[in-house]
Amino acid sequence: MTAATSALRFWCDMSMECIRRDHTPGLTSGDQKGPFLTARALGMALAALNDAHAHASGRTPLLNVAPPGTLPAVGAAGASLAAGAACAQVLRMRYPNQAHLLEPAWLHWLEYFGFGPAGGPTEAAGRAFGNLLHQRGANDSTAAAADQFNRTGAPYTHMAPPKDAGQGFAGGKWGTAAPLLANRVANFPPPPGRVSAFQVQPTAHYAADFALVASKGEHSRANGTRTLPEEVIGIAWGYDGPAQLGTPPRLYLQVILAVLDLIEARSPGALSAEEELSVLAGAAIAMADAGIDAWHYKYSPDHMMWRPAVGIPGAQHGNGVADPNWEPLGRPDTNGSGRRLTPNFPAYPSGHATFGAAAFQLLRVFLVEKGLASFDANGVDDIRFHFVSDEFDGRNKDPVTMQPRDYITLGYESLWKAIVDNSVSRVFLGVHWQFDGITKRNGAGTDDEHGVPASPAELGRTGGVWLGAMIATQIAAKLGVSPATIAASRIA
Repeated sequence: MTAATSALRFWCDMSMECIRRDHTPGLTSGDQKGPFLTARALGMALAALNDAHAHASGRTPLLNVAPPGTLPAVGAAGASLAAGAACAQVLRMRYPNQAHLLEPAWLHWLEYFGFGPAGGPTEAAGRAFGNLLHQRGANDSTAAAADQFNRTGAPYTHMAPPKDAGQGFAGGKWGTAAPLLANRVANFPPPPGRVSAFQVQPTAHYAADFALVASKGEHSRANGTRTLPEEVIGIAWGYDGPAQLGTPPRLYLQVILAVLDLIEARSPGALSAEEELSVLAGAAIAMADAGIDAWHYKYSPDHMMWRPAVGIPGAQHGNGVADPNWEPLGRPDTNGSGRRLTPNFPAYPSGHATFGAAAFQLLRVFLVEKGLASFDANGVDDIRFHFVSDEFDGRNKDPVTMQPRDYITLGYESLWKAIVDNSVSRVFLGVHWQFDGITKRNGAGTDDEHGVPASPAELGRTGGVWLGAMIATQIAAKLGVSPATIAASRIA
């Protein structure tokens, strides 16, 4: 890893550290809590890092945001200084309760990497650019205001689960936030059974997914069919906002960094500092925009879907067998004591599936474009990697046993398999229907069907995996990925 890469990687790490601290009581008061605000802050911070560097080094930036005045071409060191200043400024603005931590970090960074004293003109230009990026989300606080949701009680609509009646409703207006780069994905199908805001029609697809999550997602493995490996997958891909971990976008950036590090170890210098920076920023931007599209559709009257914790105990509309005592394993309340909890927003599409597919699909096509990976005839990549989820790092505690979980390394033969596991992990926790994340395209080419596709060539358009991949496609074009490479990924 070059000195330039290390200096820029520092601010990726600081962005993730801000997320961790933001969700940890006793460290800071939460400024950007929850998945969509986390993704937004991360996208802006890494866009500032990349684009300030691009303006200062003569590269093409990702966003159409002109710097105030001029960020002159000042060489590699000057470009890194401008980039760091821009990213640090976005973090200061997005995480005001962490300003007392970010300013010392800035001074240590300047000293460690030999950038000289604080306050020079290049730093000032970078900070000004960071302020401009932050202002792209000037109305975020209004869009993110809680409980902007009209509870109609109509069939399939989101409502608080029976065991969590005081649950709020996050992100009701987040779909109105201005995206950083991607356009809204159109023609996104509603979930199975939902015809319109006022009409539902039970389907075999819904019934099959109902039976699957009722068995796989039940809180006790003894009462269902979930295996221990499936439970590990469910928890490992969690990051449902607990102390010391934060939210899924932090996890997905950790995975991307793990992949990039393995590529560097296998083929030193295969990616330049600028290429690594651009794909990291592209993935963060993709996740930021994926959050906006996902939450738009979550609260769309024609797409809204209740969680299994509501649908299974009631089953009021002819789908499956009602079980009033059914409860999910629930989102992992790691380092806490909550049990059988579900996220406080509608199920469809899965945010996990949308964020993860946006990030990993972008990385897949980027690495193939660079000749560092390949797709088979069905679009499965050969990007092998391993990583350790903070859920299983040997330190963070299980909410049931109140003891640290085991240290577990997860290995993957492809990023496609990671996309799949990230999506179906939510079924194993009982917090999502499988169709919220992933479906199969049926042979007739009509409605998608129940099941997990073996390859991208079989992926249906219903669910967050397809939605996230469509956002990644837009960002990939800005990174110079060719239409032929995107087509070879077989997600269309």
